[in-house]
Formats: sequence, C-alpha cells, structure tokens
Amino acid sequence: QLAPGGEKTSDLQIDTTDRELVIGGLRPPSPLGTHHTLLFRGASGANAIYASGVGTGELRFPPGKAMKIPKGQLIGLQLHIFNQTDQMLSGTSGIEMMEVDPADVTEEVDMFLPGPQDLQLAPNAETTASGSCTVKSAYKVFALFPHMHQLGRHLKTTLTVGGVDQVLHDDTYEFEHQDVKTFEPIQLNVGDKVTTDCTFMNTTNQTFFFNDTATTEMCY
Repeated sequence: QLAPGGEKTSDLQIDTTDRELVIGGLRPPSPLGTHHTLLFRGASGANAIYASGVGTGELRFPPGKAMKIPKGQLIGLQLHIFNQTDQMLSGTSGIEMMEVDPADVTEEVDMFLPGPQDLQLAPNAETTASGSCTVKSAYKVFALFPHMHQLGRHLKTTLTVGGVDQVLHDDTYEFEHQDVKTFEPIQLNVGDKVTTDCTFMNTTNQTFFFNDTATTEMCY
C-alpha cells in the first residue's frame, strides 16, 4: 500500500534460486503506481537481468534463446512505486518468468544498459544528452527498452556496425507507454558501437540529475 503522494524507490526483495531457471520470456505485472521494476543478479542491482517501466508489456525471446540463472544464484527485485493520485494505492507489482525446456536452448540472453549517466538538465531548457558504448565481445541484439522519466521527450538509438550507422529507434518518448521494441536479431562484433541520444524538456526552475527516483532522470 502507498499513501497519496508517497514514493518508495528501493523496495528490495532478495532471494536465492533453489534450481536452475531457464527463462524464455518475462512479464511485469504493474498496477497503477508502478514506476519501474528491476531484476538483477547479486544484491546490489548493478548486474541487471531485466527492467520495466510504465506500460511495459511482455517480452518473449526469439525461439532457441533463453536466459539462464544457475541454482544457488542470489537474485534481487527492486520495485519503485510512486503514488501521484489523491487515493491510497494497493496492488502487487513484480516480474513473472516464463520458463522453457533447456533442451530447446541454443543461445543465452542477457541485458545491458547503454546510455549516459552524467545528466545535468538545466532549468527551463531543452537538453540532449548522448552516450556511446563500444562492444567488447560479439553478441546479437533483438530488443530495445527505451527508458527515461517524466522530462523525456525523444529517444534515439543508433548501432554502428562495421563503421556504418544503423538507426534502430528514433521516436518521441511517452512516459506512460514504455514499450519494449523487438526486431530480427542484429549481429554486433568487437569494436561496433551502441549510441543513445535523449532529449529532455525541463520546464521547472530546478536542475535535474541522473538517478532512479521519479523526480530525477535516466537515459537508456
């Protein structure tokens, strides 16, 4: 339950897996008031497995692809809830894992978060922030989760593959509709790049910085 105007940014649940999990998809139950959920390996949240925001739907991995979490692995769920209504909110948020047969798996899935963290959004101004990651080992990408907070207006993701730019996503951003974008797998090799450009509109008299609360910003 959460009182009107209330916010909890780091409601953590930590557990240890009692068996190997072979996951073919993830689904985030997210009633009103769910700002985001984060599933991660370990206890700190640094090694993310999956994230969802407002309006994020189910993500099913391509055939033969799965995420493997070994028996005995410490995993955590971080829940961020924010009540912008004048009523008490009550509900159950989380992440559902859809398991598949290990015999059907040919490639493993993981998650990474490419984007700038040195955000500084000046008052009463539009700001575009950019961040670029260089690929250190070969892998394929098949899904994208554009994520900003309430000042976000536009997000662009560009892959640089073999020196050639390929725009993966270039669209307006709506905080209430944070869909996962899926596409045919694209091969990335060592030296390729992933670049994220986020445009924000700060109409307040305050400077906004990077963090995971509803009154700060992100760019992934």
